[in-house]
Amino acid sequence: MNIVIAGAGELGKLLAEKLTANAHDVVLIDSSPEPLAHINEALDVKLIEGSCINLNTLFSANIQNADVLLAVSGDEAANILSCQLASRLGTPKTICRLNSPSFFSEENKIIPDHFGIWKYVSPPDECVRKILAVLEDRFLLEEIRFSNPDAVMKVFEITPSSLLSGTRIKDIPMDPAMLDAIRFAAIVREKRFLVPHGDTLFVPGDKVYIAGTSQHVHDFIRWISSDVSAPQNSRVIITGATITGKRLAQALCKLGYDIRFIEKNQYEGEKLLDELPSSVLVIHGNPTDEEVLQEAGVEDCDNFISAAQDDEDNILSCIIAKRLGAKKTITVTFKPEYIRIVPVMDMIDCGVSSTLVAVNSILRQLETGTMRVDAYLQMVHAQLTEFRVSNSSPLCGHNLSSCKLPASTLFALLFRENEVITPSGGTILNPGDVVVAIVTPESEKELEPLFPKK
Repeated sequence: MNIVIAGAGELGKLLAEKLTANAHDVVLIDSSPEPLAHINEALDVKLIEGSCINLNTLFSANIQNADVLLAVSGDEAANILSCQLASRLGTPKTICRLNSPSFFSEENKIIPDHFGIWKYVSPPDECVRKILAVLEDRFLLEEIRFSNPDAVMKVFEITPSSLLSGTRIKDIPMDPAMLDAIRFAAIVREKRFLVPHGDTLFVPGDKVYIAGTSQHVHDFIRWISSDVSAPQNSRVIITGATITGKRLAQALCKLGYDIRFIEKNQYEGEKLLDELPSSVLVIHGNPTDEEVLQEAGVEDCDNFISAAQDDEDNILSCIIAKRLGAKKTITVTFKPEYIRIVPVMDMIDCGVSSTLVAVNSILRQLETGTMRVDAYLQMVHAQLTEFRVSNSSPLCGHNLSSCKLPASTLFALLFRENEVITPSGGTILNPGDVVVAIVTPESEKELEPLFPKK
């Protein structure tokens, strides 16, 4: 596809990197020469210096022949206007980055389509969704969504007390029907990528990827969990009066959690008193100060979530909170440099990259068969990819047991129209099927000839 990206910040740069790696033609627009200069050294993309709401700039980017515009700059108004211009000029799909949907009102019939916006992505809302997903269980680390909305992959850590610790996959003592409904897709063990099979033994510290329908994966997590507690009994401490922090607090209050909120800026803290329910305890102080954390009750905290604007403060406050007794620590970061750093930090249980969740949301909406970027897989240079089966595929019409696949390949899921299937050796691939695999750069090159575009 021909894709124009408006905004060469962290989000635009990571999108350009992933889309060019998947053989899309990318043009990147930004009004500042500095980010473009850095990208020019790293990526083979066409760069245009100029405003994304200037018609001459858009024509230079060949917007009239583009398949997609990704308006992801830090200026929400410019993003909306560039989508409107691109739509008028013939671009069929426009995706707009917005922190808030408050620009629209269904009641007043002011909807995204009126602005030429095909889809919009809110990084704060995506972060909140990711965090809510991993609060289901203390040892959940990640939730990954796909082009099929009923499909999910979750990542959890094996602890010494886990029901699975020391157990082989083939010996898991559960209902065979439930076991057949899910797929163990991968294990990351001591920064090594493993493809699991029946004889694979789970050991403490394993990061396990499990895939299936939302309900089947949920049922399995509930079955193995020894740490399920009702929300009203769970204390959550949130730091940082950012959009993400405030929306997270509002969502958790509705679910019945006991919320404590730390904000070091007194003015922002006073605003929280008006914006959040009266049940939320707001504490003025620095979340990297031990006395402030103790005042918030960190020693009895089930989940400590740092969502401030400063990545370094977020990471440090999580480390201190963990040392003081917080059961689970979650940090939100913004700089892409931390995508690979946070997962290897023992004192932080879960890292949510605002940039990464926005990238994955956009890739999912494009439905191009591109990869989903995951922090733990990034450590081992692997990625999630959806492959579409065409009529000309040598795998089409054959069952998986007879297909000659790279040795390290495991198809975790299969999407057939609206159905989510956990494939087995007897599964026959039909035209239009989409299969999900975790691949390394080497195995992806081996798989590509098996999935021609036509």
